Amino acid sequence: MTAFVLGLTGPMGAGKSTVAAMLRELGAKVLDADAMAKDEQLRGTVGYSAIVQTFGTQVLGDDKEIDRAKLSTEVFADPAKLVRLERILHPRVIARVLEARAMLPDDQVLVIEAIKLLETDLRTICDTIWVVLAPRDALIERLGRRGLGAGEADLRLARQASETAFRAAADTVITNDGDREKLRDQVRAAWAALRAREWRSAPGPGT
Repeated sequence: MTAFVLGLTGPMGAGKSTVAAMLRELGAKVLDADAMAKDEQLRGTVGYSAIVQTFGTQVLGDDKEIDRAKLSTEVFADPAKLVRLERILHPRVIARVLEARAMLPDDQVLVIEAIKLLETDLRTICDTIWVVLAPRDALIERLGRRGLGAGEADLRLARQASETAFRAAADTVITNDGDREKLRDQVRAAWAALRAREWRSAPGPGT
């Protein structure tokens, strides 16, 4: 037996981190796959060396660390380059997730927050998939608050799965239209249903 793994995904700006924080409050252990991918780009790591070898020193800042803005500009304009970056980072992230899962008790829920969950092998280690969605105009507005212009936001969103694909992959859909209390109610209800299902499927005494 291993910890129950909940994959949490959705487009940029949908509110995955907000939902993840709510799940943490409810007792889940949360790992941010995107933060782990950032760690794997730090100077001195295997990921750092592979990225510089693949994309050149033009993606480095003055401090010789990888400049994420430069790297993003390099890869998001070219799907083939984005695939090459993902092939460098994703296996390392998956290894860290598997290590974390192995250290948790069987009754723990491990939430993996990942924007690229559906397109990678992370999907195969999830017991259930939750997708956070939001109206398109809300996505653009939220990305604008992060400093992305409308054109750049559209480009980033176009590189991700469509809403139809997200919905097709989801066991649970959480809609974030900006009302925080409505969002919290959805998360609590979905969490309660998940825990009830786990309890029903758990082996009984003596089995």
